[in-house]
Amino acid sequence: MEWLVWTITIVLMLCGVAGTFLPVLPGLGLIWLAALFHKLMLPQVLSWWIVGLLFLGVIAGFLVDWMSGLLAARWLGSTRYGLIGAFLGGLIGLFFGLPGLLVGPLIGALLGELIFSRRGLKASTKVAAGVGIGIVAASLIRLGIAVLMVLAFVLNVLLR
Repeated sequence: MEWLVWTITIVLMLCGVAGTFLPVLPGLGLIWLAALFHKLMLPQVLSWWIVGLLFLGVIAGFLVDWMSGLLAARWLGSTRYGLIGAFLGGLIGLFFGLPGLLVGPLIGALLGELIFSRRGLKASTKVAAGVGIGIVAASLIRLGIAVLMVLAFVLNVLLR
């Protein structure tokens, strides 16, 4: 039975790391779920402190996702209409799978700037590029958080 718990834990963690780039998988959430599953199935192996710490990693990942595109767009001169457009584009993009999740915020920011701020195509495209930069930056930061979460899990298991 112990080998099955370890196998499920490792598979969930690997899927979680992959999920930092694939928006279809809740990457950091899967890593936390793997740790929680492991703690519940083999209580002596992992501490509750690490499960709580990994949950903070999930919250940090959500904050990074939420703020990165908006901050990058703002940094490149977005108005509030571009920011609202990026947010709404992301929500609408949810209904179109992976392409919608990636392209929705870009189109939303572009349209928000073009239509409501009445900015030119060049300025609006710059803001949309900022959203794209934010999405890429968020993916890299989430990957770093995922690696730290897995490392914390492994260290807790080895040093326990």
